[in-house]
Amino acid sequence: MARWRWVMLFISFGGLTVAAVAAPKAAPADSSGLIRRGDYLTHHVAMCVQCHSPRDPEGNIVESQEFRGAPIPVQSFPWATSWAYASVNLRGMPGWSTEEAIHFLETGERFDGKKPQLPMPPFRLSHEDAEAVVAYLKSLK
Repeated sequence: MARWRWVMLFISFGGLTVAAVAAPKAAPADSSGLIRRGDYLTHHVAMCVQCHSPRDPEGNIVESQEFRGAPIPVQSFPWATSWAYASVNLRGMPGWSTEEAIHFLETGERFDGKKPQLPMPPFRLSHEDAEAVVAYLKSLK
């Protein structure tokens, strides 16, 4: 039964990709507005916080450690040939330039053509949404 719950969670992530693309496009002009929008997108639309944050023994996200990377909370599926077992630290976007990160979130792949490992979906965010997510993650210390 628990496996089906994770399957539904994974399928839901696919739906969230569409929701992220369909989200309102009005990006605030100031950086604090971008950061607020990125906070909203990473917590409530794209749900990055769900896989990129450690959890306590009860399964709750440890708020003080959000986006620091963690073991992936879903198991691999039999058909998955490439599966990430841990997520990376996104706080400050170490190793990513702003342009690289925006490109990744807009196209679903890095500049070198590599795509994310499952269970991360290859997002296709609008430029404004990708810019907001990157501004928010880079603002985290």
